[in-house]
Amino acid sequence: MQVSAILSLPYIQPAQAQKHVTHNEALRRLDALVQPVVADRDRAAPPAAPGAGDRHLVGVGATGDWAGRDHALAVWDGAAWRFETPAAGWRAHCTAEDAELVFDGSGWRAPAELATQADRLGLGAEADAENRLSVAAPAVLLSHDGGDHRLKVNRAGPGDTASLLFQTGFTGGAEMGLAGGPDFEIKTSADGAGWTSALRLSASDGRATGAAVQSGPRDATPGRLMSVGAFGLGAAAAPQAASADLARETGTYAMALPAPDAPPGASGPALLEVAAQGPDEIAQRLTETGTGRAWRRSRAGGAWQGWQRVIGQADLIGPVGLASGLPTGAVFETGTGPGGRFLRLADGTQIAQAEAALFARLSADRLEHVWTFPAPFAAPPQVAVTLPGAEADYGGLGPGDLGPAMQEAGTASVALRLPRAAGAASFAAGAQVMGARLLAIGRWD
Repeated sequence: MQVSAILSLPYIQPAQAQKHVTHNEALRRLDALVQPVVADRDRAAPPAAPGAGDRHLVGVGATGDWAGRDHALAVWDGAAWRFETPAAGWRAHCTAEDAELVFDGSGWRAPAELATQADRLGLGAEADAENRLSVAAPAVLLSHDGGDHRLKVNRAGPGDTASLLFQTGFTGGAEMGLAGGPDFEIKTSADGAGWTSALRLSASDGRATGAAVQSGPRDATPGRLMSVGAFGLGAAAAPQAASADLARETGTYAMALPAPDAPPGASGPALLEVAAQGPDEIAQRLTETGTGRAWRRSRAGGAWQGWQRVIGQADLIGPVGLASGLPTGAVFETGTGPGGRFLRLADGTQIAQAEAALFARLSADRLEHVWTFPAPFAAPPQVAVTLPGAEADYGGLGPGDLGPAMQEAGTASVALRLPRAAGAASFAAGAQVMGARLLAIGRWD
C-alpha cells in the first residue's frame, strides 16, 4: 500500500530518493485536514486574491479552478488550489456561520439542519418513562416562527384526558382541559385528592356550568358568576318604564323619549339602568340607544337630584369635523391602518405613529423607509424618526455609522433616508435598521 487507508497520506518507501518530498506532502495534507476551519461553504467560485492557507468548502455548481469539485475542501497553498475529497463524517468549523459542519456523504450540514429524535429528553431534570420530556427552569418559552403559534395537547379518545395540571410540591391544585369527556373543564383541589369542577363549558353550545356559576336565578352565593335572567337582569326585552321617577327597583328598563322626568333634550329610544339600595338610595343612568349619549342622577333624602350629562365615547371618540373653524363631530378620532395608527383632534391637528419601521439599504450611502401614513394629511407634516436603542436592531452597521435622518414628505406618505455618517464605511448589502419609531405631526383640515 502506497498511501494510508483513512486520509490517503503517502508512505515513504524503502530506499526511496528525496524522502522529504513524500514526507512534506503528508504534512501538507495533515495541515489542511487536522482541526479544519473553513471560511464558508456556499462559494461557487474561488476568491480573486486568496491568502496562503485559506480554506473553503466548495459550493454546488462550482466554476473556474473549482469546477467539478463540489463539496471538496479547497486549500490555497500560495501558488495553486489543492483539494481534499471529504468522506462521510468529516467535520469542519465554518467561520462565516460560526457553526460546526458535518459531511453526510452528499453535502455539508449544520447541526440545526440535521433531523434529531430522542426517546427521552431532560433539560435540567431527569426524564423517565412517563415524563419523557422533563424541564427544570425558571421559565419555558414557546414562540412563533413568523406567524401563528399553537400548543397542542392531543388525547387518544373521548374518554381519555388532555389537560394542563398545576401542582405544588407535585400535589395537584388546579387542572384545565378535557378530562374524560367532551366538555372543557377547570377544576380545583385543596389536597390533590378531592376535586371541584369550578367551570365547565359545553362542547355542544359553549354554555357554562359548575361551582363558579349560579345554580338558579335566585342563587346569591358570593363569588359566583351571574346567569342570564338572574334577579330580572339579562332578559331578551327590558320592561318599559313610563316615568324615570317611578323606576326605583334594580334592573334595566326601556323608555321612549321624550318622557316625564327624563333629561331635557333627550330623544328617541333609551335604556334606563337602576341600582337601588332601599327606596331613597338610588342611582340612575339613561342612555340614548341611537346616539350613545348618556345622563345620570341619584336620589337621596327623599328627593331626586338633577340629571347630569355623562361625557363618554359618544362625545369624545368618533369622526371629527370642522365647519367655519368650529368642531362638528367628536373631540378625538382614532384609527389604524397598514402604516400605523393616527389621532385626529377637533382643532384640525393630526398625529400619526408607526412602530418597528425597517430601514433597508438603498445604496452604499443610504438606508430608506417609505412610510404610507395611516390617514392622509392636508399638507406635508413634520416627521420625526427615533432609532432603536438595542444594537441587535442594527444589521451590518452600528448607530455611529448613521447621519441625521432626511425626509421627503407628501400628504399621503414620506420617504425617509438615513445617510452614511462622514467617515463611516459604505453600507454593505443587507445593512438595515429594524424597530425604528416614526411620528408625524400636521393637520388633517
